[in-house]
Parts: sequence; C-alpha cells; structure tokens
Amino acid sequence: MIDRSYKELLKLGRFPHTWCPGCGIGAVLKNVAMAMKELGWNNQNTSVVSGIGCSGRMAGYMNLDAVHTPHGRALTAAEAIKTVRPDLNVVVLSGDGDLGAIGGNHLLHTSRRNPNITVFCNDNEIYGLTGGQAGPTTPKGTKTITSPSGEHYQPLRLNRILTTQAPYFYARTTVYHLNHFKACIQEALLWKGFSFVDIISDCIELNGRRLGFKTAHQMFKWFDERFHMVEGVRDHLKDDELGIAKKEAEVKVEEVPVGKVEVKHEDLKTFTREELKQFDGAEGRPLYIGYKGKVYDISASPLFQGEKRMRCHMAGKDLTKELDVAPHGEDLIFKFPLVGRLKE
Repeated sequence: MIDRSYKELLKLGRFPHTWCPGCGIGAVLKNVAMAMKELGWNNQNTSVVSGIGCSGRMAGYMNLDAVHTPHGRALTAAEAIKTVRPDLNVVVLSGDGDLGAIGGNHLLHTSRRNPNITVFCNDNEIYGLTGGQAGPTTPKGTKTITSPSGEHYQPLRLNRILTTQAPYFYARTTVYHLNHFKACIQEALLWKGFSFVDIISDCIELNGRRLGFKTAHQMFKWFDERFHMVEGVRDHLKDDELGIAKKEAEVKVEEVPVGKVEVKHEDLKTFTREELKQFDGAEGRPLYIGYKGKVYDISASPLFQGEKRMRCHMAGKDLTKELDVAPHGEDLIFKFPLVGRLKE
C-alpha cells in the first residue's frame, strides 16, 4: 500500500496548483514533503520560507508555518527564524532566479555563516514567471526572450560558489533522476549546518518549447544526456555531474609552543646577563631574551625581520618586567625555542 501520509503537510484545499502541466516544481514540493514526513517534521517543529517566482509559491501550498518574502530575501528570513527559534527546522523552497540573482549576495553570506537551514533550489535555468527571460543559471547559447540569438554569458556556477569554504553541503540532482533526487533531499535535511540542493528542473512552457522540446518527458531525457551521476561523496562536483559534495569544518590543530615543551632544567645552558647581551642580533648573531629566569631564541620573530630590525635593541636583555605588563607577552614568547636559563 502506498503511503500518502505526506499529504498532511500539504494544503490540499488550495489544489489544483497554479503550475503549468509538466512543470518540475510539483515534483520538488511532493518529494520534499515526503522526506519531511519520514523525518517527523510537521507544523509543530518546522517552518518554510519562499521568495518570488513560480518556485516561491511552494511555501504557500505547505501546511506549515510559512513566510513568503520579497524578491531575493528568502535566506535572510530563514536565517532570522533559525536565530530566534533554533529549535525549529527551517527550510527554504525557492528558485535559481530568486536565490542566484537578487538573492545572490545573501546566498554568499548565509552560506559562509553556516546556519542550520536547508535550501531546495528549483533550478529551471530561466525566469519562468515573468515570461522566459535569461536568468543567472541559463546555459550559454540558450535562446530566450532576452537572448533571441543565444545567451552571451556563462551561467552562474552555484556548485563552485558553495564549495569554496568548509563546512559545506552541496548536492546537484534533477527531477528526472528520482531515486537520486530523493536521496539528496533526505541527506540535506539531516545535515547539521547550511545545506543546498540544486535541483535541475524543467520549465517546458517558457523554456523547453523554445529549445525544441514538445513534451516535459523529452526535456527530462535531455537532463539524462547532459548529466551523469557520480558515486560516493566528493569534495567538489564537475559541471556535468550529479552527486553530493560535502566537507566538514576544518579543525585547526594548535601547534604546541616550543617554549612550553618540558625540558629538564639541568640540561639547559646557563647564561649570565653579561653573556646574554652578546646575542643582540648584530652581525648575524641570534636574538636571545630573558624571561622569568629562562632564555628564548626569538630570531624567527617577524618583528625583527627586514626594516623592523631596528627593534633589536630589545634583544640580549631580561625583559621579564616589560613582558609581564604587555597584553600578549607570554603568548608571544612561548612560541619560540627555549635555549637556556639565566644565572641568578
């Protein structure tokens, strides 16, 4: 028996919907609702946000708290909701025009801030609602109302933009590759952080027919010719690949400052203050300083390189008093090798 419980997440009283026959947006709406239902997301714990355009109408058909924003502002509203109500699941349902054109700046900065929201982009590579103008993701050479001889410019490569800085989750799929499509939706919803699914979709009436397709199915088969699926998780996707590219946050491993390495006190060379003065950096000599009874080699410090070598007057001295009142004194010294101890 087919499970149709996902319909609880749809406002069936508003159907039939306004999208053209064969449009891929309906497939996006249905499969997102199915995935949410499987995860237990509902009108008590989930909010959806949409922008302007045909794709922006999806939020209005979902039986969830929904926000329909001005053009290009879906991500700002979604991030605000997540900030105020971190307990909510927040999903953005919009299109390539809304997210990549007027909303492009917000896409850059929302993705780098990495809020825990999921974005489903119905990428039909055209401005459908306003008549079929070339959009940010329209492939070069495509004939549209605004480019009757073929689009002159390269499209915006969302995959390249969204996979430049970890952490990230970017998936590309199509409404034709159904099983892959479902898998991408579910993995994106489960990702902790900003996740983006670029769903190549069809606009048969205002794009496909100009390209020579008579039916939506013919356009689907074209997607199958243009793209191929790649197995496993990648760091990046090529422009003709369908798959998932993701990378966890890069964890910086702090280097243990050399000066904090345990060294037996008796193994250290002993310097008197007079001997310490010899290591002043002049004529190629190293730069030593004293601090709390120990001697450190600060020759590698950028403060003493090039024109800044004028500060070598600090070398060859016991600087305990000076460093104790400096804002970051100890931290600066402990980065350098411990080479000896001062004779009392």
